[in-house]
Amino acid sequence: MEFIIFSLYLIFIFLSIQIWFSWKHVNKKELKLGIFVDEPFFKRIWIYVFLFSISFIIHEFLEGTNLPSAMIYFELFELIGFTSIVLFAYEWYIVLKQSAHKKSLPQELTETERRTDTNLKN
Repeated sequence: MEFIIFSLYLIFIFLSIQIWFSWKHVNKKELKLGIFVDEPFFKRIWIYVFLFSISFIIHEFLEGTNLPSAMIYFELFELIGFTSIVLFAYEWYIVLKQSAHKKSLPQELTETERRTDTNLKN
């Protein structure tokens, strides 16, 4: 179970970095109006946030109890919480990827390559 939770951490970090890179190329005016009008997207995001919040509240509540099977529920609610936050990030990644007007590599990576190439030629 710990391996799955660690994998979810890594996926969340990857999606967060992708969202950060995509955000620079998004038309913000178009995004503001388009996303919140889309009711299914808004409902899914709300469900993910609700699941994340409730699962960690129950997770912390079970941490202080002495139930014989508390560890199973403890890990289960931790898994549900991280799964919901990864799904939340994935939903935003999909929306931002569709809204981005530029589909190339992030500017930070391309500038590094250019500097390296010009240094080698000189």
